[in-house]
Amino acid sequence: MSSFLRHFRCGLALVLALPVGSAGAAAPPRYALPTPERPVALLRPAGATYLVTEHSVLRLEGKQLVTKYHSDNVIRCAVAADTALVLGTRQGLVRVGTGAFRAHPLALPTPGAQPSIAALFCDAAGALWVGADGYGAFRQTGGGFQLALSVPAINDGLATADSAVWLATNTGLYRQQRGAWTRFNEEGVANHEIPDNIVERLLPDHRGNLWVLMSEGVTVFATGPGPAAADAAELPTVKFIGQPGNAVTGLAYLRGQGYLFATAAGLLLLPAAPAAPLDRPAPTTDRVEPQRALLPLAAPAGPVLLLQPGPHRRLWLVSRCEITVLAERDVRRLAAPPAGRAAR
Repeated sequence: MSSFLRHFRCGLALVLALPVGSAGAAAPPRYALPTPERPVALLRPAGATYLVTEHSVLRLEGKQLVTKYHSDNVIRCAVAADTALVLGTRQGLVRVGTGAFRAHPLALPTPGAQPSIAALFCDAAGALWVGADGYGAFRQTGGGFQLALSVPAINDGLATADSAVWLATNTGLYRQQRGAWTRFNEEGVANHEIPDNIVERLLPDHRGNLWVLMSEGVTVFATGPGPAAADAAELPTVKFIGQPGNAVTGLAYLRGQGYLFATAAGLLLLPAAPAAPLDRPAPTTDRVEPQRALLPLAAPAGPVLLLQPGPHRRLWLVSRCEITVLAERDVRRLAAPPAGRAAR
């Protein structure tokens, strides 16, 4: 694992720098939502681009986002599966075909009304996984669903390049690999310990790491082939990104630049090398290590609620009002400090 991920133990500190743009630079592509709404997922099946919001499925057609499906129920999560989109709502699963965009309910084997769906993803074999409130995780097999893990509350889930399945729950982090489940929790033993039992989000960085976001910490796992997965002997942990309680909604690794986080406090860049050392040593370790300096960037249009790498080294940033597509050079312009002003 790269050295700058390994040895921070306190928070990633926010170092204020005034971000600037580049005069005369071409404006990045922007696509306005017909109605402001919280984004849920950005999906790209068969070369098309879909934005799923809390009540709609929109398809990018030319320079416009066109509404193709409306849901009366709140959509919590979504995934592309074959020629359809599967939506997880507060009242169960819905399959929406990308041809006629007709909705068909998918029933889980649960008694009574269908549960609220908290997580949706496909594993390496293409099987659909569903996290259902009050029941646990189901895996699609044949024409139905089978309970794979019984746990009261699932907050997130995904599959990684090493063919593992990960589930974020209120009782720890669960990993299924080669058919066996491993639980990481606050009381864990045998290198299975994480700082907190309440795991809220799982975010891949698309270079071999899985970032595990908890209410009281952030841990990074090496999960597959890639530059950062070379050394998984140590699990780096921080308490927060930017400031305590700062919610992280997305992240992306920028080659040669570092990590870009979309947070409640705005866009923050963790450079590949320290921008400036901080005066205070980390108080939770006997090692004297400088904290990483996070540089704030100018968000293109409102708080970024989704941040996703796309083809051709583009970043897709989604707010309640629009999608902005940035090339890596655009991010560098946002990150450049003004002449004569050093980050401090």
